[in-house]
Amino acid sequence: MLYPRLIPSLLVNSNQELVKTICFQNRNYLGEPLNTAYIFSAFEADEILVLDIDASRNKKCISTDFVHSLSTFTKVPLTVGGGISSLDQIHDILSMGVERITLSNSLNSNFNLLYDAANNYGSSSISVIINTFRSVKGKLVGCFGRPELSKDFHPIQEICQRCEDKGAGEIVINQVDLEGTRKGFDINLMKNLNEKLSIPLVALGGCGEIKHISDLLASTPISGISCGTFFVYAPKTSQVLLNYNSTSKWLKENFNQFKDSYKI
Repeated sequence: MLYPRLIPSLLVNSNQELVKTICFQNRNYLGEPLNTAYIFSAFEADEILVLDIDASRNKKCISTDFVHSLSTFTKVPLTVGGGISSLDQIHDILSMGVERITLSNSLNSNFNLLYDAANNYGSSSISVIINTFRSVKGKLVGCFGRPELSKDFHPIQEICQRCEDKGAGEIVINQVDLEGTRKGFDINLMKNLNEKLSIPLVALGGCGEIKHISDLLASTPISGISCGTFFVYAPKTSQVLLNYNSTSKWLKENFNQFKDSYKI
């Protein structure tokens, strides 16, 4: 496994405004996403993840005009998602120089889209976002898309394995119960999944400080760590402060303590 990626996660609404949420609720307007993406690109972020969180609800695909603008504003690998539901949409987005697309909600009604996408464009271009949370019975389950839009909830390991079998090149585990809370990652979950799956995993949701990243890396050789709140807010506040640089510098200076688990 390669050096772990630090990935800023940027959420946009239907008006292409940058927002941040807590457990998918309580949206906070942050500003202009293109400028933010440009700054993270200038920071030489390992990758930028941009998700249109209204697209599936509105039965639309993330705007290709917006994606084109993103691709011109960024010089680092770009992953985008939101309402992508056809091979034609995937083709159009990838043709703009985007590194990979993410599938999620559309897999509820057409799971074979994942297989077709991987076969047509290569697994490395196709990522799946699985939203995971605890059900009313306390069981950890996963689903495609926003929980309120999905009718099918599955044991998290089962749904991840299905995605791997269908050709997903990467799985992003978005921890709904932890998103925006700054309580840290579900380390046991990520460790267990990483041991059972052979494709790269990205942890998303819950990071609030460098210690949370350190604890995760010490527990499992994760492929990527994606952060929203931690990279866009000042510590313990809701004041915007893009702080990717300090975290990236910390990782470079301290990676020796984790590298035994990684194949550099």
